[in-house]
Amino acid sequence: MAQIQFQFCKRDEYFTPPYAVYPIMRRLRPGATIWCPFDTKDSAFVKVFSNSGFHVIYGHIQTGQDFFQMDVPECDYIISNPPYSLKNQVLERLYRIGKPFALLINFQGIFSSRERFQMFQAHQVEMLWLHPRVGYISEDGKLFQSAPFQSGYLCSGICENQLEFEYLDKNMK
Repeated sequence: MAQIQFQFCKRDEYFTPPYAVYPIMRRLRPGATIWCPFDTKDSAFVKVFSNSGFHVIYGHIQTGQDFFQMDVPECDYIISNPPYSLKNQVLERLYRIGKPFALLINFQGIFSSRERFQMFQAHQVEMLWLHPRVGYISEDGKLFQSAPFQSGYLCSGICENQLEFEYLDKNMK
């Protein structure tokens, strides 16, 4: 496999609000170890999971942890909001790793790529559809009340059903 150069596109760095973490957390084994490979200590995933009794391992390319180059830490789940421009490469690596995972991503066009279609056909895939739309936070701290696209969790080995739905409580901190 060719070496992947991990580089964020300008539009890849949008942060997850805390309320968007709770729907996936309800599907995890309490006290489990979660690796958040695209997160810093200030991420909503790290804070919400840690405050809820999970053991969290986190890393981010900006602090020297390259998801594509580093060894996989001992963990039960891999959960994050990855750089969308690298979704194919991220999914390929996650399926090779073989641990249950959940990625908060833009669902628009997720099945339109032949490469992803074949990947999903060959591996377990689940979707946790969130409503209303997630409002992400930009690098400068601006909160978008609602993204112009539908987001949800693309999972493997986490949801009971292949397609699940959950309402977001945007008041949860």
